Amino acid sequence: MTTTSKTRKTQAVSVTATATQEQSAATATHPGLLARIGRAAARRPRRVLLAWTVVVVLAAPLAVTLTSALSGAGWEAQGSTAQEVRDELRRDFPQLGAEAAVVAYRQPNAIATDPSGVQALVAALQGSPGTTEVMDPLALPVEAGLISRDGRAALIPVGLAGTEDADLPESAGEVMQTVADVALPAGARADTTGEWAVWHDFNVLNEKALHKAELLSGLPTIILLFVAFGSAIAAGLPLLLAIAGIAVGFAVINLGTNATPLSVWSMNFSMMIGLAVGIDYSLFIVSRYREERGEGRDAIDAIGATLATAGKAVFLSALTVVLSLAAIFVVPIMVFRSMALGMILSVVATAAASLTLLPALLVAMGDRVLVARGEPNADRAAEGRWAKWTAKAMKRPGITLAAGLGLLLVLAGPAVGMRLGMPAAGVVDAGNQSRDGYDAVVASFGAGAPAPLFTTVAAGDAPKVVAIAQAAEGVVDARIATEPAASGRSVVRITPATAVDSTETATLVKSLRSQLADSVPSARLGGPGSQNTDLTNALLSSAPWAIGAIMVVAFVLLLIVFRSPVIALSSIVFNLVGVAASFGFATLVFQHGYGAGLLGIDPQGFVDAWAPLFFFALLFGLSMDYQLFLLAAIKERRDATGDARLAVREGVARTGRPITNAALIMIVVFVAFGVTGPIPPTELGVTLALAVALDATVIRMMLVPSLLGLLGERAWAIPGWLDRRLPRIDFSH
Repeated sequence: MTTTSKTRKTQAVSVTATATQEQSAATATHPGLLARIGRAAARRPRRVLLAWTVVVVLAAPLAVTLTSALSGAGWEAQGSTAQEVRDELRRDFPQLGAEAAVVAYRQPNAIATDPSGVQALVAALQGSPGTTEVMDPLALPVEAGLISRDGRAALIPVGLAGTEDADLPESAGEVMQTVADVALPAGARADTTGEWAVWHDFNVLNEKALHKAELLSGLPTIILLFVAFGSAIAAGLPLLLAIAGIAVGFAVINLGTNATPLSVWSMNFSMMIGLAVGIDYSLFIVSRYREERGEGRDAIDAIGATLATAGKAVFLSALTVVLSLAAIFVVPIMVFRSMALGMILSVVATAAASLTLLPALLVAMGDRVLVARGEPNADRAAEGRWAKWTAKAMKRPGITLAAGLGLLLVLAGPAVGMRLGMPAAGVVDAGNQSRDGYDAVVASFGAGAPAPLFTTVAAGDAPKVVAIAQAAEGVVDARIATEPAASGRSVVRITPATAVDSTETATLVKSLRSQLADSVPSARLGGPGSQNTDLTNALLSSAPWAIGAIMVVAFVLLLIVFRSPVIALSSIVFNLVGVAASFGFATLVFQHGYGAGLLGIDPQGFVDAWAPLFFFALLFGLSMDYQLFLLAAIKERRDATGDARLAVREGVARTGRPITNAALIMIVVFVAFGVTGPIPPTELGVTLALAVALDATVIRMMLVPSLLGLLGERAWAIPGWLDRRLPRIDFSH
């Protein structure tokens, strides 16, 4: 490089630095909204603390009673054939008992020689709590199919009381209790199963899992927070903040059930995400506040500077998570919309607490949240280590970039063979009535017996449906199940040879629907055996739109915030590769069973069909958490120094320790929720834990610094016409 070119470069850097310093000065003169909010909370901490105390106290009763307000229903794909058939069965064929609980009874000898066990169960169930009617298998003909071929097992269908879907799991629970109290002959056993019995057990397990997860994650989280801050008082702030946000989020979910049914699944996921992001956000803000105080600012000025920088990153991160999760609302299934809504409310509540309650707490605590004088500053010591690492990564940026991408692509490889499906009674562990009853029905009546197909059809065409079904491969029984209703339609019950969650059953549903559409246009095939198929189809058809919307929103937001098409596009690409690596991991564990024994689960042979869309939305939103915090720090240093490569080293150094601490705590939270719950939360929690680990290490420590080091100032280039049209967001103070 010639002396002239060096001089020009120095002048350019000087001009850039001068311009950014002038812009920073203007910003300081006219502080942004978040800085003003922080200063207002810092000047009147008692008022803010009182207001939040009142809000949390009012929210507490609603939060602790949330479980009873949520529903186990909502798994129908709205507008699907399965949903239409279910509505018709409820309206015109209630006597069919398509949604009845089923008591699965078995004994070592033939029931015909000793019917006392069945008789005792029928007598106990007649008029018992939660029931409307009880069908006696001994009083019905053999053609009813309620006695097994070997004569040692019987099914007792029980109608469930309830005007709303949300009432049915509770009624199923009352039936299960009645069955458990019946004295049976020696060697006999009875268990209640069926859709609503499964959801009753799942709700109970779900609530227990939440308490276990809280206990399991509590102590490690406190230890990590203490290590992060070196102060018990400072370590308690993130937990206090997360609890306040979750309480408010739970209360709003409870209120929302008055307007529309919401799924019990929303509780697990909202607590998991609320706890994780609440701790993340508070870590970022407290770390920056301590840094500002260490530079000599008083409490109010430090709060203003913190919210103008880290607070802005927190706000944008929360906005990204909310927008990513909002894309799930394109899926026409209440359960998934409920989960998304619950997580959105938790994120909004914890972000609001981070930007209002936390500044007031920091000021009220005074110097007790700071590093004590004379003690080593762990943050400063860590900056030196992170600066050395970044310098090494940037010394050979091409090799570092290739190594990081190679590792993620290798992990992503198994995702190519990912098989999607929907679980059945497997969402509940063996040892619970609904799961044991399901297994008993399968053992005595066949794999397809717990979830038959129902075809509603004009009564005159019913024999045609029976003939088509009986001729189909994979059908063990097909018969007309009801007399014609007032509508002139009847019901044909079809029993598949395979389980409800198998690919063979999905193929059978598709084949029968195709044949019926051609030969019997009046027929509609639905029932429990088809619900999983319609759910999977609804998810797969909605996923491209949701994923596309998430990527577009993320790209536009990153483009506006960092004013660099290269940074916006590379962030999207890195996140896509990270998500793919997480999908590969999920395929290995939950589909193929590698390491499943360590989690205490049996592999399903597939990945839940809802997982890719949820993983994508959550991972994209959560990965922006660290991406925004890191890039905001880099942009702040670049604006201050005018040196793009120096800004990368300083930005990574300043954020390395907070991001690492936040990631470790988030991993602990996700693993705790993963290993204590049923399979669906396990699948989400464990996969998210790995994704966060990859995001905080490979992506933030290798890919981002190496790419920015490789490109230098070119990474921040933006066409003039685009620069003039984008709104400006400043991270300086």
